[in-house]
Amino acid sequence: MKARIFGIITIVAFIVGSGSVQGNAEEAEQWIWPTEGILTDLFGTRHAKHYGIDIAAPIGTNVETVADGKVTKSYPSSTYGNVVFIKQNNGYEAVYAHLHKRLVKQGDTVRKGQIIGEVGSTGRSSGSHLHFEVHKGNWNEHKTNAVDPLPLLDEEKLYAYLRGGVTREVFQSVYGETTNDGKVKTTVQKGDTLSNIAEKYGVSVSTLQAWNNLNETTIYAGEKLIVRQ
Repeated sequence: MKARIFGIITIVAFIVGSGSVQGNAEEAEQWIWPTEGILTDLFGTRHAKHYGIDIAAPIGTNVETVADGKVTKSYPSSTYGNVVFIKQNNGYEAVYAHLHKRLVKQGDTVRKGQIIGEVGSTGRSSGSHLHFEVHKGNWNEHKTNAVDPLPLLDEEKLYAYLRGGVTREVFQSVYGETTNDGKVKTTVQKGDTLSNIAEKYGVSVSTLQAWNNLNETTIYAGEKLIVRQ
């Protein structure tokens, strides 16, 4: 148990303190978590095609707005299921998906902490959870404005949400592994390319090649690469 808690503290500290994660401290202090539950998936998994975080919770659990704003969409989607989009006063647009019930409609003004729906498993969902996305500016179908929600949410609650959820290994596959000398490494997954790893960590392909003594751009699953130093 002590090892598990130590691992949680280590990865939480890395998330909130690392320059590899988007967001800033001022915003993180202002946002609350959208529901109570267990964090089961992260931004950037599934070959960088998962554009939000997943919080598992029983059907009917309250879903609350993380910040003040206005409802831009509230409808049943074939993919998101029952979904609510909220354009926040701070410029971000948040998406609350797979809801059991939607309790607000388009045009409604909402306040931080207001209940806007209930956790469900509608749309493309394999179990009861909230899929939560954050987009800097406006949402678009290609999700080019999507950012990692974790650094924007109350970090104190992250400790509790991790227990029984995402493992240390999954965290490291997304955020990298910090070595004793302060470098950050990631393990190459099947389907990864040097180009998409470079884009994910905000560095150039040539920089990755230099840091890892690579003469070519070919990489292999299981290989560890330095992605920040």
